Amino acid sequence: MEKIYSRKKLKLSKKYRMVLLVLMIALFTVCYLIKAIEPTFNQLCLSEAKATATKIVNETIDEIMDKYGYDDLITTIKDKDGKIVSMQANIATMNKIISEISLNIQKKIDSKESRDISIRLGTFTGITLLSGRGPKVPIRISSIGNIDTELSSEFTSVGINQSIHRIYAVINCRIDVLTPFNTINSQIDEKVMLAENLIIGNIPNNYFDIGNLLNK
Repeated sequence: MEKIYSRKKLKLSKKYRMVLLVLMIALFTVCYLIKAIEPTFNQLCLSEAKATATKIVNETIDEIMDKYGYDDLITTIKDKDGKIVSMQANIATMNKIISEISLNIQKKIDSKESRDISIRLGTFTGITLLSGRGPKVPIRISSIGNIDTELSSEFTSVGINQSIHRIYAVINCRIDVLTPFNTINSQIDEKVMLAENLIIGNIPNNYFDIGNLLNK
């Protein structure tokens, strides 16, 4: 009886050792694959998140500025000869636009559903020759961001006594890409033109920089 029991115990021990070995190999393989694809995977996630954020920024600004024009942002005062003698920024309207832009972008990013990206199976091997080959493996990511919006303006000379005044929204968006493996952080900076106007004559001396006015 003792010999029979010993043989059964020995066979059982071999099975456990085999299972343990298979698990260790599987764990090692998974770790190797994750490490091999991490640079490519991170880059794909960042590219996807940046493309999404940039699209949202431009769409949001187009929607909001559809309600406003240059004259809503800047009040110009002319003399009897039609020469601009004063340009004044409409601070209340500009602050409202900044608030709307930031709020709407944030809402759209927060409400964006998790998205799937695909990596070719060959990329998981880490072998350059096989990279980008084979069937697609879908991976789901989610992204969130914090928005900071500022306004800036510039004058560009386009001829004798002619200048174009452009007003921009400068969007700073922090994106956190949440992946199954880690969290990737990135900063996205977008400068989008809100309005422009052709000014005939010299730029008035009593014009103040929009950015400085809004930051006071």
